Amino acid sequence: MHEYRDEVTQARVRVLTSGRLHNEVTYQTYPMWTQEMRHLLIGSRRDGEAWRPHAVEMASGEVRCLVEADADDWALSRKSDQLYFRVGEDMFSRDVEAAFGSGAGVTKVASFEGLPALKPNNMSLDAQENVAYVGVILREKERWGIASLNLENSQWEVIAEVDFLANHVQANPFTPGVVMFAWETGGDAPQRTWVVNADGSGLRPFYKETYEEWVTHEVWWGPDRAIFTVWPYDEAHRRRPHGVVSADLATGTPTVHSQYPAWHTHGSPDGRWAVGDDFDRNLWIIRIEDGQRRLLTQGHLGEGFETHPHPSFTPDSRGVVFNSSRSGTEDVCLVDIPEWDTLPLP
Repeated sequence: MHEYRDEVTQARVRVLTSGRLHNEVTYQTYPMWTQEMRHLLIGSRRDGEAWRPHAVEMASGEVRCLVEADADDWALSRKSDQLYFRVGEDMFSRDVEAAFGSGAGVTKVASFEGLPALKPNNMSLDAQENVAYVGVILREKERWGIASLNLENSQWEVIAEVDFLANHVQANPFTPGVVMFAWETGGDAPQRTWVVNADGSGLRPFYKETYEEWVTHEVWWGPDRAIFTVWPYDEAHRRRPHGVVSADLATGTPTVHSQYPAWHTHGSPDGRWAVGDDFDRNLWIIRIEDGQRRLLTQGHLGEGFETHPHPSFTPDSRGVVFNSSRSGTEDVCLVDIPEWDTLPLP
């Protein structure tokens, strides 16, 4: 690891990876920290061309590969140090802490045997962590859905069927049996955010879109709210509500927290802050109590790269992890949140 001070904001930025090959923070929709923030889960090609889960030991800076096989999916427990991953139809677990100590092996925990084709990189653990949810392809290019797998007995069922690609599957981290997912198009979906209960009931839009909004990059923010961005893709939409927005689960009522061309966003666990990036690869922090926005750190796109910061808060709400290529390599960084009044306004 090494660190520097941002030239504009003076915030302390720690570079957590060495720059060898490709390193990337876990997408902000999924857990990435072990207990007491001892390890950070990242994706990396440090050991070759295969994309595999790695962990950074925060005390030492050591990085280790957690799964030697080519895993199709992985999801970190919020309650323990277990990493769950899928290879083909089989589900396994590995203790992240043990990977830096005894090197304890991998345990098979369940199987998706017989399930329709699974969508890679699309798995989430229920709040009770006895069930995994995944996106499935029911009929190629025609029918998709969400399936649940009981990790205790390997029983699975399709809990939702839709006529669009279901992606970004996210179990509610606080409330068992509630799953958010996205209509994935690779661009602007007519209705991006959806929610369904684990028993198959309640399938509906989470935030119902209006005036042809471009909604994207949704993530849970507490047990009854999601935060996302509304991209103002033309002059007409710049005059309509946009930026960093959240909506409550019960009614879908939106709240605009900061209006600017945001792309990815995340809300702090303590509810005080939101963070958003932009297409210049700057990170902005938003104070929820009054919607004021300030520059947190900037300049994270290196020449020849297409890096997206994908920022997310640490569990203690005191920092933000993100991707950066400012030094000409693809790295994972952590910026501490400094005193509010020291940060520059837009």
